[in-house]
Amino acid sequence: MGVYTELTLREMQDFTRQFNFGGLKSFTGADTGVENTTYFVSFNQTETVLQIFEEQGFDEIPFFIELNLRLSDDGIPVALPIANREGTRLFAIKNKPAALFSRVVGSTIAPITPNACHQIGEALGKMHSATQKYINLKRENHRWNKWWEGNVKRVIDIVPPKYRDILSDQINRSHAFASDAARLPQGIIHGDLFCDNALFYNGSLAGIIDFYNACNGSLLFDLAIAINDWCSDQSSRLDPLKTEALMRGYNRNRPLTDQEIHHWPPAVETAALRFWMLRLVALARKREGGPQAPPHVKDPNDFLEILISRRRDPQCELISR
Repeated sequence: MGVYTELTLREMQDFTRQFNFGGLKSFTGADTGVENTTYFVSFNQTETVLQIFEEQGFDEIPFFIELNLRLSDDGIPVALPIANREGTRLFAIKNKPAALFSRVVGSTIAPITPNACHQIGEALGKMHSATQKYINLKRENHRWNKWWEGNVKRVIDIVPPKYRDILSDQINRSHAFASDAARLPQGIIHGDLFCDNALFYNGSLAGIIDFYNACNGSLLFDLAIAINDWCSDQSSRLDPLKTEALMRGYNRNRPLTDQEIHHWPPAVETAALRFWMLRLVALARKREGGPQAPPHVKDPNDFLEILISRRRDPQCELISR
């Protein structure tokens, strides 16, 4: 999240008039993130979040709107897309697609505790179990193996020379996993369930947010993404207490299959590769400059260290229990 599309007070007033929430009270742009423009919009009667989509087209946004509506119906805590007086949930702001969501009351949690990991695992397992049934809701994974492979030349100069062989080898290993993953249990994945995309209130999970990387894909891969972020310790290894807590919560709603457990090593490596590459590409975009250059870039080396750790020891024993 961040601000790429600036809105004046008059422009925000014009947009918000179509909602029955007692008029605009205030609005503030979020200053973090790398993809979409985000405003926190306060009406006199409610709190909302406005998303202006900088990369996706108008044809892609109905997927996110429908996904959040279905997840809410299935009991997963998410932000609800808000309709205007005419029942419309997809809007145009400065020729870009936009949507207004309810604002989840809560904040990110720190430090990460085993209890928080258990709650995230339980919610993710419940979400995966539900989305396996969303057979008519489709979106391609736009950051799968073709994306990693296609961006190697763009980022190779940023990678320290001693790690370039790791990148090349992991690209090949993850290409093989991408093929195998198609035969593992599928559903709609969040694709980015990091600690900053879950909000807690009084110690309880209040909502999962930022579904803009959601797509059809391997549920195991999505689990690996979450575990890499929620459960890594300062040495980049998986913390046993946090990982086991997350898996206990997850298995309550969707136990892993034997085939998924077998594929844990390449899945968790590939999850680390994806975010190493994502941050390398963001750094390349920032260096290239231009209006879409991200204002903030997280350190790619965080996920390089995680990748090295998972390649050395994927800690399968924490997943198969």
